[in-house]
Amino acid sequence: MKKLRKLLSIACSLSLLTGMAAGMSGCSSGSQEGSGDSGSSGASDTAKKSDDVISLASIADTLGAGWNYGNTMEANSGGTPDETVWGNPAVSQEMMNAVAGAGFKTVRVPVSYLDRIDDANGYKVDEEWLSRVEEVVGYAYNAGLNVIINVHGDGYNSIYGGWLLCNGSDQDYIKEKYAALWKQIAERFSDYDEHLIFESMNEEFDGEYHDPVREYYENINAYNQIFVDTVRAAGGDNTHRWLMMPGWNTDINYTVGDYGFEMPEDNDNTAGEGRMILSVHCYDPWDYCGEEGKKTFLWGKKGEEIVEVNKASPKWCASWGKEDHIEGQMKKLKDNFVDKGIPVIIGEYGCIDKTDANAGIPNQIAENRVYYDAFLAGTAAKNGITPVYWDNGYNGQYGFGLFNRNTVEQTQPEIIEGIVKAVADKNPEAGLDIKVKRYTSSSSKRTSGNMYIGIQTKVYTFRNACNDGTYGVNSDYFNTLIKWEDTDGDGSDDITDAGAVFTDAEVKEDGTYTVGVSGYDFSADSEGLNMLFVSTDFEYSTALRVYDVKLICDGTEIPVDRPVVSEDSDGNLYIELVNIYNTEAPDIEYTMPKDSFEITMTLEGVKNVIK
Repeated sequence: MKKLRKLLSIACSLSLLTGMAAGMSGCSSGSQEGSGDSGSSGASDTAKKSDDVISLASIADTLGAGWNYGNTMEANSGGTPDETVWGNPAVSQEMMNAVAGAGFKTVRVPVSYLDRIDDANGYKVDEEWLSRVEEVVGYAYNAGLNVIINVHGDGYNSIYGGWLLCNGSDQDYIKEKYAALWKQIAERFSDYDEHLIFESMNEEFDGEYHDPVREYYENINAYNQIFVDTVRAAGGDNTHRWLMMPGWNTDINYTVGDYGFEMPEDNDNTAGEGRMILSVHCYDPWDYCGEEGKKTFLWGKKGEEIVEVNKASPKWCASWGKEDHIEGQMKKLKDNFVDKGIPVIIGEYGCIDKTDANAGIPNQIAENRVYYDAFLAGTAAKNGITPVYWDNGYNGQYGFGLFNRNTVEQTQPEIIEGIVKAVADKNPEAGLDIKVKRYTSSSSKRTSGNMYIGIQTKVYTFRNACNDGTYGVNSDYFNTLIKWEDTDGDGSDDITDAGAVFTDAEVKEDGTYTVGVSGYDFSADSEGLNMLFVSTDFEYSTALRVYDVKLICDGTEIPVDRPVVSEDSDGNLYIELVNIYNTEAPDIEYTMPKDSFEITMTLEGVKNVIK
């Protein structure tokens, strides 16, 4: 999975990185040997060879709903591919059977080669690794699945050992190595029928999120042409095999728009009709689909209904990328490719699990996720496009997993039901009425919340908000008044402890609360504040009233007229007294104290957010 703009763009970075982190934290490792019915390397001869022809007219229906066996065969450590190193168990026949049994018709198996290619030996691929790839393909065939394999992480600038780089300095070497790799893959699978699809590469771009660079795009086009020519020349079923290739970062806009993408020529295809497929990915909108740091956990008209019924904040809904955007993206692909005889596969899509984003409505958040995944899948199918869901094997917060790969049980049966039905019926709204009742709201169990003072002086002596990723409540620095100063005279600032003490407040009921910081001479440090605020770890609500806010400097009380009371990026209560970066913050006359800042306020309606 990857990042699309936007951040998902840190897309492979993110897909890989987020995916990798997710995979490593979620599952226990399995045996490298793999398990299942097939003890041989690959499928049986009867399974891998049939007279069935996947025609241009039938391909979308034949491929149906797809699923990614992600974060496994493309996983690596230090440039060495290893299918269990990111925490997932080895690929198994049982898991392939479960995927087929759930209603999916196609499995995409991302594969990395990296240092399994011996540059000093004619780019020879490690025989054991190539045999393992064939064994995995055999599992898919045995389960009756169509299967896509590609060259995955070799094209990442962010991966140690990545070499298939469109911005690489030695393109002659890259192209020679790429041709040698695909020659070996194609020859190994020359007698596998059309139910095996080759995908040239994955999210190929220069690793920077900007408009495509024409020179680099020309290299991507050249790689795709080398791929087609090499596979066709390998003979056997490769002469009429379906081949799949992406544009810049598999981005829809950069492929459809006038940025330089060219489909390769396929002069040696013996099928009598087109056998090339366009590969794209879609994680729009990224703040809903993949971004963990932003509290956007509702989408589209289903999300708007949840807001209305549950009195949730509209800020929790994605502000872009709604139904009309998804429909527009699919229409672009249909008009520019499908209608011109070039099938399209969305090789990756999906949205991460944010059911924990609001403790009061986890089932509704899960239902919204069902709706999104089914809507994209159904809209794709309606336009003759094949959708392949990205599953990184990780279940839980921010995971993409639909199955527990250790037990091969479904963990998200509602999403699976929605996707399979949406594709089969070509119905974008197939997931609209699917209910989820597996989560227990924890809002009723919460008995208290916390309030924290936050401060930043003009010389950057500070304490950040409690949810800050670097200096927040879970960091080693949160209970330290940090001062930046050059303590060793090397010209760079170091973090030092200013020696102050923080007083925070636990909130359980209506009442007056005080937070503060004391034990430091702020007047000697700075002439003023950049920021002074109160952050919290409990939900903002218009039903929670904040009033009678006062600032106390060295015991001197200073009323605060109209502090900014709002919700932060996580939807929690946030109160600003001073913020030189926010013109809406109040203008307070104060003198920097020699010992302490305190903020006191009265809360009313606490029972609406803490029970």
